[in-house]
Amino acid sequence: MASLSEVVRVDGLVRLMGSQLIARMPQGMLSIALLMHVEHVLGRYTDAGLTVAAFSIGAAVSGPLMGRWMIVLGARRLLGATLLLNAAAMTAIAFGPHRLWAFMLLAIVLGFCTPPILPITRSLYPVLVPPRLSAQVYSLDSITQELIWVVGPVLVTAVAPLAGTSIALALVAALGFVGGVLLLTAPAIRLATFPVSGKRLGGVLLKWPVLIAIVSCALQNASYGAVEAAAVAMFDGQQFTVGIIIAVFAIGSIVGGIVMARVAMRPWSMATRQSALAIGTLAAALSPNPWWVGAALFVAGLGTAPSLAVMYNVVSSSLRSGDATEAFGWMSSGLLAGIAMGSAGSGVLVDHVGAQSAMLFGAGLAVLAVLLPAFGTSKLPDLTVHSGPLLDTSAVPVIHIGER
Repeated sequence: MASLSEVVRVDGLVRLMGSQLIARMPQGMLSIALLMHVEHVLGRYTDAGLTVAAFSIGAAVSGPLMGRWMIVLGARRLLGATLLLNAAAMTAIAFGPHRLWAFMLLAIVLGFCTPPILPITRSLYPVLVPPRLSAQVYSLDSITQELIWVVGPVLVTAVAPLAGTSIALALVAALGFVGGVLLLTAPAIRLATFPVSGKRLGGVLLKWPVLIAIVSCALQNASYGAVEAAAVAMFDGQQFTVGIIIAVFAIGSIVGGIVMARVAMRPWSMATRQSALAIGTLAAALSPNPWWVGAALFVAGLGTAPSLAVMYNVVSSSLRSGDATEAFGWMSSGLLAGIAMGSAGSGVLVDHVGAQSAMLFGAGLAVLAVLLPAFGTSKLPDLTVHSGPLLDTSAVPVIHIGER
């Protein structure tokens, strides 16, 4: 197994990864910023949860469509259009009408116009790096994206009490736009071409490894969204404490990703690496003490980046390159919609039961994220045998209805 230092020496990779890191920074800030803003304006976590759920609907529809449109329109054209629309929708939420229907409508637009950063970059990695470095590049990507969850929540929870939730949302919009422009001008994006897929929309989901990875990713991020919303309510009025706790969660993920970067990825790796997430979130639900919750979520984080690295590599290694773009679009939808739906469900529980029940809800989602790949181990590839996109002549097993 190659080292991470060998990966960063690949020409153009650091620029691409750094640009997409800044461009995706709003993902670590948006759910918590929306929750805080709508709850502050309308006074109910349920309304805030409904707004985040509306965002998730737009994001869920957007991902696979963006993956297809990117092939037709080109990565730069589609990225530029969505950057403008996304920033406009977020600014409208921050300073527009303070009505639930307006928040929900704008949130749907915001979700649908999410820039297709994840499918673009994940599809380019196999082009930039040789197959033997595939596991390492996805490990490094999973580690660096955890910086999103370190910086983002702390920044939002620090700005909101000082300048207001509207300014916090405007900051999210500006940061995403600037990062998107940096990505748009990266040499790898300017030269990128994506093969046309011969399959109908959704055809990539008829591969067991792809389906398991996408659903497990959605469950894992739904757990994260639920935990984030539970922490906001558990430490209501202590926004900076919330930001620090969520950052500690992400720091645990970075540590886990670095430690596991050179560990072989086998069929059971997706389930075993997520076990720490389930154990940590279950522990966090036991006590509202901030030190306890922070320590428990650090343990939970240890499994996040390592398991995401497996998911990304499973998707990339189970499809031909022409189909991977759409698959990563589905994964992007699962990630964003998962966070939003977890936040929405958690918000309802906070209003009607309590913050600790919302944390327990997040733990239950994490357990499901472990059980799915555990029961699907026989369908998952051994990435020590093959890693990287399939050749056009490779056989690709598909799910048959009624298969036993």
